[in-house]
Amino acid sequence: MSRRPRSDRDYYGLLGIEPGASEEEIRRAYRRQALRWHPDRNAGDPGAAERFKEISEAYAVLIDPVKRQAWDAARRPGGGGDFGVTRDDLFRDLFEDPRASAIFDELAAELQRMGLRVERRDFHETLFGGRAVVSGRIVIVGPFQPVTAFFRLARAVARGALRARVEAPEPAARPTGLLGRLVAAGSRRLLGLGTAPSPSAAATSAGDIEVPLRLAEDEAARGVRKRVVLRHGDSNEEILVTVPAGVTTGTRLRLRGKGRRAADGAAGDAYLVVEVTAGR
Repeated sequence: MSRRPRSDRDYYGLLGIEPGASEEEIRRAYRRQALRWHPDRNAGDPGAAERFKEISEAYAVLIDPVKRQAWDAARRPGGGGDFGVTRDDLFRDLFEDPRASAIFDELAAELQRMGLRVERRDFHETLFGGRAVVSGRIVIVGPFQPVTAFFRLARAVARGALRARVEAPEPAARPTGLLGRLVAAGSRRLLGLGTAPSPSAAATSAGDIEVPLRLAEDEAARGVRKRVVLRHGDSNEEILVTVPAGVTTGTRLRLRGKGRRAADGAAGDAYLVVEVTAGR
């Protein structure tokens, strides 16, 4: 990937549209380019994957009115050229925006009609280069914090804006009654989960693995990005994990499909077990 400032890149040119293009024109242009450059349709072209990332980066900027305005401003004479958003951050925001990321469902359906086995989640792996990037926030319900959890959940439901790809099984002593029902409903709505398993129910599959994730107190408090290495036989897989703020010792972050692979090809899950230590 080029290291030049992103304000120097011509996102309009990459998608083949004019600077005044509407949102629908941006969607149509990206859909056309994405179908052309998707790596699965260009198996013999080693540059297709990077081209797909470039047009996806352009789409991530132009489909977001705030980012588009900031990028346009940075490109103007005297604008300073300051558009310091990383590609990973652009892709992460893209996937967390339901309005913008809905196009991946459309692309998956179109590619399937072409005979390719592509699903929505495959776009995440393609754009992040095979790295699992976990982001978002989690709802933690523990035996000593049910009231705090209740108000966190109430605020989140009121906003209706919390989306997550981190799954945090609940510690024991799950609240009951009204609070329990609200927490269960909130988990389903906010995290896209059914009833979350307790820690004792986690990592019970033969393919599941547990990996310690050690954080300093300040890292746990503010949230942090960590690189975690998962060992698979003789090979290692490096995963970039965005840990949400406020995690505590014992929190378990689930990475779906990142455990051991069975003979039939099915993979278990990896559980990152948080351990908060004093100092650094």
